[in-house]
Amino acid sequence: MVICIDKATAIKMYNKVHKHWSIYLKKIISEEQTETNADLKKQLKIKIEFIKQTDKAVVVSQSQNEIRDMKEKGLDILPHRKRYNEEDLDTNFKNPEHPLRMVFVCAMWLTGFDVPSCSTLYLDKPMKNHTLMQAIARANRVHKNKTSGAIVDYIGVFRNLQKALSIYGTGGEGGSPIIDKAALLKQLQQSVLEADKFCRNKKIDIKLILQSESFKRIKLFDDAVEKIVGNEKDKKKYLALVNNLWKMYKSILPEPKIKELKPQVLIYKIISKKINLLTPPVDVSEVMDKIDQLLEDSIDTSGYIIKEKDLKKRYVDLSKIDFDKLKDKFKKNKNTEAELL
Repeated sequence: MVICIDKATAIKMYNKVHKHWSIYLKKIISEEQTETNADLKKQLKIKIEFIKQTDKAVVVSQSQNEIRDMKEKGLDILPHRKRYNEEDLDTNFKNPEHPLRMVFVCAMWLTGFDVPSCSTLYLDKPMKNHTLMQAIARANRVHKNKTSGAIVDYIGVFRNLQKALSIYGTGGEGGSPIIDKAALLKQLQQSVLEADKFCRNKKIDIKLILQSESFKRIKLFDDAVEKIVGNEKDKKKYLALVNNLWKMYKSILPEPKIKELKPQVLIYKIISKKINLLTPPVDVSEVMDKIDQLLEDSIDTSGYIIKEKDLKKRYVDLSKIDFDKLKDKFKKNKNTEAELL
């Protein structure tokens, strides 16, 4: 959400962003074509598709003679007004699945408009006290996969924000809910160092994984997982490290300074995902139904009867199991196999 000082500025900002959006798209397409790192290439493809789909809109209140007033400033408000009147922009912007992801406003949608998925707020309008607090709350709402919100202050509103927080904030032990990106970047760099130290202690070469491709890379990932899951304490420590690191990484985006850390962070995340895949959430609904049925049949004076057909279903001929093959299987990746068990 881009909060502008007036209607004319909202339209100008829309036009400017629309122009540079196309330039940026061409730049990213060029980067994707020359990128050699498979993980980064995949990320760039996803980004390109996201940029292509993203829709933008101007949301401003209607006033008398607005067409003439805007025309005198060299601006055309008619297509924006037509779209606002014909489309349900309110509902579309609230829907995280809808391509309308960027709006330019000046007074509308600042108060009493709740969009939990809104991640970034650009401030270019003087605001203070409760109006400012309600405005920044747009970026501070809890939403699925949203670790934090970003506020970009162009006009020096932050001074008023500190004052508003002292009046309307909770003043709890957590301190200010606003953290400067420079401080977050330092925290991220420290987390990367901690994750790197953990991997080195486990004889996991992250640089080698980055340089490898195809089957060799898959093998290195599997080896890394094998080394981590061998010890439950180590596994929990690694997952906690990466979870914290990933939250900070997502909070700092978009930030050019973290570009050099991105490949390394993605490697940590992939290893973490592979570990989590070994213990997926279990659907116990079928088991619970059987337990309920067992209890119902058991609390009976006639006793619980095991039917012959149930015995046949559960019967396994142990003499047919090849224990040598089974032994070999556990020898190769015993920690991973134990984790799966």
